[in-house]
Amino acid sequence: MAKKLGCSTILYGGFSLGEALQGISGTGYHAIELCARPGSAPHVEMDRSASYYTDIKQKVADNGLVIESLAGTGGIDFGSDNFDRVVEVADLLGAPAVAMGSSGKSDDQESWGMFINAINRVSLLTSQANVKLTIKPHVGNAVYSSETIMQFMQEVDQDWVGINYDASHIYRSGEGQDPVEILDIVKEHVITLRIRDNRDSRQRPIGPVQTQIPGKGVLDLPALADIMNTIDRVDHVIVEIVGTHGGTDTPLDQVQEVVDECYDYLNSFFD
Repeated sequence: MAKKLGCSTILYGGFSLGEALQGISGTGYHAIELCARPGSAPHVEMDRSASYYTDIKQKVADNGLVIESLAGTGGIDFGSDNFDRVVEVADLLGAPAVAMGSSGKSDDQESWGMFINAINRVSLLTSQANVKLTIKPHVGNAVYSSETIMQFMQEVDQDWVGINYDASHIYRSGEGQDPVEILDIVKEHVITLRIRDNRDSRQRPIGPVQTQIPGKGVLDLPALADIMNTIDRVDHVIVEIVGTHGGTDTPLDQVQEVVDECYDYLNSFFD
């Protein structure tokens, strides 16, 4: 079954949540990755009253959208003693997942052990709130390739932890891996999906906004979409592009052009 398209609020990181919701909904998207990223996309704060989160839920619903995940921690360190507040906020928002980067260092056993221990502590918290923890394999981090994805999934609680798959990070992993083949290998562990393109370079930096726009890079997005549409446990595919976020001074009309262009290309692959 074809997935529905969503968009991360990180693209509107320099603007209000209201402006983000209006732009995303007006284009035709169905869902959002709701960002709590101080500096780049501070659309959710962690120290507010319950009514604040109720109001956000209502704003999202009023725009015909759903929250696919809460992305970021609002500045709270992952695995710290007060990380339970992030889980509580996700629960108050009705977010089914908290989306995180994998953190840690590539090919470093000490870092790997610390990362796995933190994941297992946090997943105990998320499971109590019926919230899943979704981890993005990330260039330079502990989980970054097909091998590290599979190793990671053997060491965590698969009922509450899964993979947030972004093909562009696999492409830039340094392993020369084919993101389409890797998605097919690890798809049983994928619980959230991100989509963008990548420039014709496997260097670690993602490159400019223009080559992240679907159809303007080198990733085989039609083949990726075919596999994505077979992953039954996932409802949405989320556009996530960096370079228009808070601090880049990108005008709102330019952000909207990017959001619209992504939708126009991807809409033929997804509902």
